[in-house]
Amino acid sequence: MNKWKKVLGVALAGVMCVSLASCSMVQINKERDAAQVVAEVNGAQVTKGQVDESTEAMLSMYGMTTDTFTQQYGADQLASMRTSALQTLVQNEMLYQKAIEDGFVDESDENKAAIKAELEESLNSLKESIKSSVEADETVAEADRQAKIDEQMEQFVTMYGYDDMDQRVADRIKSDAISKETEKINGEVSYTEEQAKTFYDEQVAEQQPKVEEDPSSYATYSSSGIAVVNPADARYIKHILFQIPEDVQTEIKELRTNGDDAGADVKRDEALADIKAKADEALARAKAGEDFDALLEELGEDSGMKSEPAKTEGYLVYKGSGMVSEFEEAALKLAEGEISGLVATDFGYHILKNVKDAGGVIPFDDIKETIMEKKLSEAQNTHLNEVYDQLSEQYNVKTYTDRL
Repeated sequence: MNKWKKVLGVALAGVMCVSLASCSMVQINKERDAAQVVAEVNGAQVTKGQVDESTEAMLSMYGMTTDTFTQQYGADQLASMRTSALQTLVQNEMLYQKAIEDGFVDESDENKAAIKAELEESLNSLKESIKSSVEADETVAEADRQAKIDEQMEQFVTMYGYDDMDQRVADRIKSDAISKETEKINGEVSYTEEQAKTFYDEQVAEQQPKVEEDPSSYATYSSSGIAVVNPADARYIKHILFQIPEDVQTEIKELRTNGDDAGADVKRDEALADIKAKADEALARAKAGEDFDALLEELGEDSGMKSEPAKTEGYLVYKGSGMVSEFEEAALKLAEGEISGLVATDFGYHILKNVKDAGGVIPFDDIKETIMEKKLSEAQNTHLNEVYDQLSEQYNVKTYTDRL
């Protein structure tokens, strides 16, 4: 019996040794895997670990991890994202190498001290923000607040590398140099008003017959490029919305989806009755001549109306613009400058104003800045890609995507 116990003990010990060795090997393999060189730029190396960090940072901006992203979009999409991250790291390294040549890297003690002070100030501001948020959270007991503040700060410090301030400063010096080099390269490209006018005339000739024949083609030009011709009946509309509660909106939508329009109408009418008094009051103020924009800012519950460009221009509405039918029909009946009565939709009551008729060709002066900004950006991107190609040869860039 004792003999078998000894044999069993030796066997178990052997299994434990193998298990421990395996754990150690896994750890070593992880470190070795992260250290794999996946690109070389003028002697500088880009590692797989850097690609991992970059990918994880991108995903964290959307509240995702590599696991959740893979589950939702698949391994191929994750691989594509990792390849894109590698490309960005290589491009940044090329720009940094060029910035060194151009004297844009400032590693002076004065610059390091200034950057460190700025980073520390940002950390202090963040801590104050976290402190205010925690203290305002009634679910956190007063005795637990400091621990909660410390916990959130520690998470942030670790996540964004502030636990190694010297490295953070070095990273900032590098990113500043890359920004200066990019600015220099972009400055090598220009786009003139004359070029913009030529482009505008070409687009008017192309778009006008198509939009006149089919107003829905406006949306194609607007989403994929620059629209220079609006549908004939278009007008810019601002509206003050008194919103039906979101949970009720959801119920109404579900009823309509299930084919119960009668039930949806009853639910909507009940909700509209609750907000009609304040909508009537606002309508009376608008009709009496109060500033519509001021009323919209004070009372409107459509967040889209309070951000640009809608805040200044309004929504572009035309037949087939995609607005809910009641809203679109009411908008298209308004003369320029006219204010509607109450318009009921599944979202609530709306008070509409036709800010400006906008049908036909958009005047060049109204769209000149938009064209110049977009076309300059396109030209700069094209030039930057050409520079990447030149630097790739100059710095003998090598990438090993098969190691990702």
